[in-house]
Amino acid sequence: MDRDTVNAIHALYQNGEMDAGELMGRLWCGPDTRPDLDGLAAAAGNRMRLEAPLIRFIKATENQMAGIPRPDFVFGYPLSQPPRRSGEPRPAFVAMPYGPSWFRQVSELVVATAGGCGFHAEVSIDLATPGHIIDQIWQGIRRADVVVADITGSNPNVFYELGLAHALGKEVIMLAQGTEAPPFDVSTARLLRYDLSALPAFEAQLARAFGSVSARYAYEGAQPEF
Repeated sequence: MDRDTVNAIHALYQNGEMDAGELMGRLWCGPDTRPDLDGLAAAAGNRMRLEAPLIRFIKATENQMAGIPRPDFVFGYPLSQPPRRSGEPRPAFVAMPYGPSWFRQVSELVVATAGGCGFHAEVSIDLATPGHIIDQIWQGIRRADVVVADITGSNPNVFYELGLAHALGKEVIMLAQGTEAPPFDVSTARLLRYDLSALPAFEAQLARAFGSVSARYAYEGAQPEF
């Protein structure tokens, strides 16, 4: 769907019905870029209007986007993929700073704990598919039922990935070492603090957090929302 088509849908949604010539006259349309409204708009004479199902869809989506999206955000998951079957591990995405000496120790603990709770956790540094790394991170987060973000040291890459998770309405388990206050924009989020010298206690906390991630499908049980 090109920008002209989006503009046409926007104009029809706002105006209800428009003269076809007036609608096209408002848009920049080169010889090969005429908006394709087949199946989206109905014509009555020379008038055009959006089909009722599309109007309902736009209203529902705009309502979801009025604030930070929640886990039921219609575009939060790739609808091009089949629904997960019962018994398959739930996808999780892990955003962590790569440089520190403790990275591998903590990331392996997170992945192992996730596995014990029925999740398959993907760490962004371990993405192996050739291609643009930002696209891979976006798709990894979009597929995930939960995102684990370790904000220790205020790493900018982690906060970038945390922002993508919020934009997609993902539930987030946020981690940090020490007592440093998190940035204001995420200061109200639940934060699991841990000490490298007491990882077994942290593992139990983390397992409870994974266990509280809300169910996406009925067969995953009626878990409370995290």
